[in-house]
Amino acid sequence: MAKKDQIEHAHEEKLIRYLFFLFGFGVMAWVPRMPEVKENLGLENGAFGSLLSSGSLGALFGLLSVGHIIHKIGVKKVLISSILLLFGSLAMLVHITSSFTFLVLNIAFGFGITAMHVAINSQAFHYQERSGANIVTRAHGVWSAGALLTAIISGALVGHVSLATHIDVLAFGCAIAMLMIVSQLHPALLPANENDDDSYSIKQIFTSFKVDWPITLGLACASYLEFAVGDWGTIFTKERLGIDSGLSTVPYILFTAAMIFGRFMIHRLTDKYEIDGLVKKSALLAGLSFGSCIIIATHLPASMKWWSYGLFVLGFLMAGLGLSFLGPTFFAIANRRSAQPSAVVIGQLGVANNILMFICKWLVAWTIQFTGSIALAFMIPTAMVIATVFFTRALRPEERKS
Repeated sequence: MAKKDQIEHAHEEKLIRYLFFLFGFGVMAWVPRMPEVKENLGLENGAFGSLLSSGSLGALFGLLSVGHIIHKIGVKKVLISSILLLFGSLAMLVHITSSFTFLVLNIAFGFGITAMHVAINSQAFHYQERSGANIVTRAHGVWSAGALLTAIISGALVGHVSLATHIDVLAFGCAIAMLMIVSQLHPALLPANENDDDSYSIKQIFTSFKVDWPITLGLACASYLEFAVGDWGTIFTKERLGIDSGLSTVPYILFTAAMIFGRFMIHRLTDKYEIDGLVKKSALLAGLSFGSCIIIATHLPASMKWWSYGLFVLGFLMAGLGLSFLGPTFFAIANRRSAQPSAVVIGQLGVANNILMFICKWLVAWTIQFTGSIALAFMIPTAMVIATVFFTRALRPEERKS
């Protein structure tokens, strides 16, 4: 029986999963409606892609600072602040027609996403260390479940409910629900550092900064296709094939569904096989399947439009399955290899990864702008996923903390 000021582990895990679900449900709601956001701003693909990448600037600052802030003041205040910033900026973004205003709000949105990401993953690792239960990968699966459900709802609402109304209602509801969950989690939330030293003070953010390059580069290679699909998947299907806005969300929905399936089922394979071998095979599955399907589909004649669409769907589905557990695995191994607090590890790992994501987003956006081909630009993240195999050695159990 838990004390009055404590939470039973089972209940705490359930609340953490609710947070992950609502995070995914809220933050990914506008992705299937990205063509409408682009129309609001009246921008070409290259300019729109560059503007979207501005969120990486806010994320970079968040990754540098949020882990240290959590270490100093605990996770509760960071969770509350990030919820308000995240959903406040999201609600405003869908009303904007000015590129400059969108830029400022998107940077704030990027910071809010990162603060939430670091905070809830830090809490998940805190729970994992106390309970002995491995929940991080499953929690990311719950996040993907939220993203999938919101993608389905968003696709169904296109043409029936305005973008602004949809996001306004969703942002308000998610914010209230998450604040209520944080209140219930209060007794179990990661506290501030009890030691009175300044080992992880804000002043020492840069001097204590360490980059685990094999893990960082492996994570970047394994992660970017997921970002690229989120940014361009719906636009790609709609513009390349002229598919109805509702159907254009199907490849992204199936991509997310495959990620959920992989994240919930991976534990059955990790009990039998070494994780580095699984990551290598999954990266090859995702990269080769996605790349092959996109190349074949885009070279079919216009008369075979639905065959092309079917190949798009298959490519996205296989990519989601292959990528499903790669990101969470690199995060978990990074925490194992480092002697620093988990919140700091998550933030520092994300800094270099975020810089690489920013560069990749610009490269993809302007490849699309200059070539007019989203399919060609998709070959960049495809090559990156395949390159993940060169960094799998860092995932071996014998690699110790430093």
